[in-house]
Amino acid sequence: MLHIKVNATSANLCVGFDTLGIALDLANDFYFEPADKFYYEGFDLEYANDNNLLKTSYEYVFKLLNKKIIPLRMKIISRIPISRGLGSSSTLIVAGVMAANYYLNNPLSKDECLKIATNIEGHPDNVAPAIFGGLVASFKVGDDIKYVKYDVSNTLKFMTISPSEMLETKKSREALPQSYQRADVVNNLSRIVNIPYAFKNGDLNLINDLFNDKIHEPYRMGLIKNSYAFKDIANKQNLAFCISGSGSTMLVIYKDKINVDEFRIDDSVINLLNVGKEVEITNE
Repeated sequence: MLHIKVNATSANLCVGFDTLGIALDLANDFYFEPADKFYYEGFDLEYANDNNLLKTSYEYVFKLLNKKIIPLRMKIISRIPISRGLGSSSTLIVAGVMAANYYLNNPLSKDECLKIATNIEGHPDNVAPAIFGGLVASFKVGDDIKYVKYDVSNTLKFMTISPSEMLETKKSREALPQSYQRADVVNNLSRIVNIPYAFKNGDLNLINDLFNDKIHEPYRMGLIKNSYAFKDIANKQNLAFCISGSGSTMLVIYKDKINVDEFRIDDSVINLLNVGKEVEITNE
């Protein structure tokens, strides 16, 4: 049985809008076996059909390489909340692409799998760290996807706060303006360039200084219940705070100490996590 483990991802990292993403060690596990037709285990009923993103991503690779599709029994053990800004859809895409590559005897490199996953997802900022782990900056050069993976200090810890309410990416995108003031762009550029240094060195004070976004968070905070309250709590504890992806999950970065109880102000799900590793593929 093929087992593929794909970690959650948090994109943007405050000032890294549509550019940065980091893997977190909260994973979805996928299991595959060849079968006479497609079977779905562990999926909600609304996703157990031909439109299942895991299945369509898997089939995408076969069609791209002009190969006959091998039906599978597909099982998911899901731990990543759906539509919360933690890359749950990216795990399906990455697992589907990687499973297809496996059953086709691995004709594709990981870089080629990244390009295919990006074509399916539409952008690389979640699928890149889901594949390669750690902190990843990604960008497009023509039809190619380029990326740089940065080290993350093991002294940095991550807390995710996932509200019960979903926030659709479309709604979150629509909240953004069509243009920006030059000063706001410079604000982000002057900070994003130092993010890899701060994460590599585990410099939480510097991360706090760098986490001052002007591009997306000011327009999205109001869409997320209690986000300002959570940010105030993080600020009082001198912790770094940002929206994870496009929301509704929020990310808090800490080191040695965090008072988790102060963050329990509603029914949001809280996870204490470390940086995640690259996608794991094993044959069990």
